[in-house]
Amino acid sequence: MKRVYILLTGAVILLAACGKSFFETSPSGSLTGKELYASTKNIDALVNGTIRYIMESSTSQDNPGYSAIILSQEAMGGDAVLRDGVYGFLATYGFLDPSDNTTRRALFFWTFQYKVIDNCNNIIANVDAASGTDSEKKFLKGQALALRAFTYLNLVRQYQFTYAKDKNAKGVPLYTTPTNPDSKPQPRATVGAIYDQVIADLREADGLLQGFNRTVKNRPNQQVVRGLLARAFLTQENWDSAAVRAKQARTGFPVMEPIEYLKGFSDVSNVEWIWGHPQATDQNLGGASYFGYIDVTPPTGYRSVMADPHFRELFTDGDIRKTLFKPVADTTDPLLGWLKYTKFVNKTDQSGHIVLMRSAEMVLIEAESKARLNNIGGAFDALNELRVKRSLPALLNGSLTQPQLIEEVLKERRRELWGEGFALPDILRLQRTLVRIPSTEILRVPRADGTFRDVPLKGHHQLKFPDKTDFVPNSQYYLFSIPINEINANPNL
Repeated sequence: MKRVYILLTGAVILLAACGKSFFETSPSGSLTGKELYASTKNIDALVNGTIRYIMESSTSQDNPGYSAIILSQEAMGGDAVLRDGVYGFLATYGFLDPSDNTTRRALFFWTFQYKVIDNCNNIIANVDAASGTDSEKKFLKGQALALRAFTYLNLVRQYQFTYAKDKNAKGVPLYTTPTNPDSKPQPRATVGAIYDQVIADLREADGLLQGFNRTVKNRPNQQVVRGLLARAFLTQENWDSAAVRAKQARTGFPVMEPIEYLKGFSDVSNVEWIWGHPQATDQNLGGASYFGYIDVTPPTGYRSVMADPHFRELFTDGDIRKTLFKPVADTTDPLLGWLKYTKFVNKTDQSGHIVLMRSAEMVLIEAESKARLNNIGGAFDALNELRVKRSLPALLNGSLTQPQLIEEVLKERRRELWGEGFALPDILRLQRTLVRIPSTEILRVPRADGTFRDVPLKGHHQLKFPDKTDFVPNSQYYLFSIPINEINANPNL
């Protein structure tokens, strides 16, 4: 019972933490009890603090908030390689955590997300009675519903296999009301029940956020809600609804021009970013940050998440994204023998923004859904909309069969969304086997005397699960584990 009460205390902590915030929406000081929810101004500060908590809470250098989930889901895929011996996500790459329920990462992933949920539950339960306008109350409730749905959608896809495999499998505990010391810890709800709640929350949020004009892209608005619906429907294999919602989500967010792709993916002003987390320099967590692990350009830092050489093979000449690959042949560079991929480059003042949703993702959801519905023309149109903005020629309508077209869209997801946290969710969603192939490529490295020496281009070095078995579909190693602390505290699990 003690574990449930911990969730409630997070709301007070978050509001206290967001005084003088970058978004300038929160009052200074700490509020407790009824005062916390007395006005829409206070609740707005709590929404802001909750978003900040999602992105910036950290229990260790290698747990930089929600970014730790993004990085883990890339590390557990096949297109990213973690540098051997470098701090960060190496154990995750080898599936040693978060599948181990005794690790600090397993505990962090679970507890911080349930704190977010409880904050949202408190906002939803109290906002109607707060002082303020009806519009303010409506918009705040819509944002809280969206954030709760976002968190549950993450949880259900992290702790259980995909909806299409078994919607009756046990997912995660479902809490929709605030917890207190007398609250009963819940058992694991089914995957289907979690999705029902996610979709119900998002449908309600869609209506409540009609007319909401955010001033900063960190706030979920109608387009964000529709993008989350598209993700949920895609995982449910509700192709028609996924295509419709994806198209709605990207309205007003055109796919960026080719030159924009080269600017480092670090600013929410990018026309394609539907949702992102801006931050000031003093909000950056230093080494404990997304860019601290995935930005390979600075001379120092962890620089631990590298691209697999076989990933580069997915790109054809002319693709603007292919120019981001840089094999390191400089003998004075600590990254000698690695393949740099400079998609993500931090700002010079270390205030790089974190992308959460882009219109390119929505284009690909629309393309995949239409291809699976055998709307071949519509699928080609959507896919080509993205291709031409990556300096590639449009594919001729009908030049691929339906299965070939689906596979091309899935390859495009890998090319386009690398580093954004979709690698593991797609392996689970598609019920496919993780593929990691060692690199055999050789770099010719010049010596000072004008001769050359051969240096292997480094790639995958973790080629089996921790128990030495081969990679297979639907492995338990792909799932995050409920921490042992939670299992001990909740007898209903």
